[in-house]
Amino acid sequence: MLEPDYYYTSVYEIPFKELWEKKYRGLIFDLDNTLTEFDRASAPPKVVAFLNRLKKMGFKVTLLTNNTTKRLDGFNKTLGLYGIANAAKPLTFGIKKAMHKMGTLPQHTIIIGDQVLSDIWGGKNAKITTILVKPITERDFFFVKFKRHIEKLILKNYFAKINAQNDQ
Repeated sequence: MLEPDYYYTSVYEIPFKELWEKKYRGLIFDLDNTLTEFDRASAPPKVVAFLNRLKKMGFKVTLLTNNTTKRLDGFNKTLGLYGIANAAKPLTFGIKKAMHKMGTLPQHTIIIGDQVLSDIWGGKNAKITTILVKPITERDFFFVKFKRHIEKLILKNYFAKINAQNDQ
């Protein structure tokens, strides 16, 4: 339940063309430390171009954050994407609301985030594909820093398993 389906060091490394070919149509992005630093008020031009490219490919894109509406609205101002704040991940109501708004089924939806204990666990609870990315920065909210210690143990086992499979 806590292991991602895929891991990439950045959202920019994810092979979105391959995911489209596999019939994925809905992308749910975490905001803080996935798309940008948690303390950056607005979407940087690189993120705007990236998300616009995904929309042009045909993906439906939703922002899903445990952060506040004020934070989401400031980041989303230039993007104009559908977004859900105060999502309470790993609970699934925000994920299910995003899928409903995008009109996608679980088997055609992916959640992309930097936290195992919110994004990945929430995605697994909602029975959708999960992609974990390396956090953009090590700066974090205090309570997230605490969770990162637990996540390191989970990821240590995950990467050991991946390395063992690659060695075979």
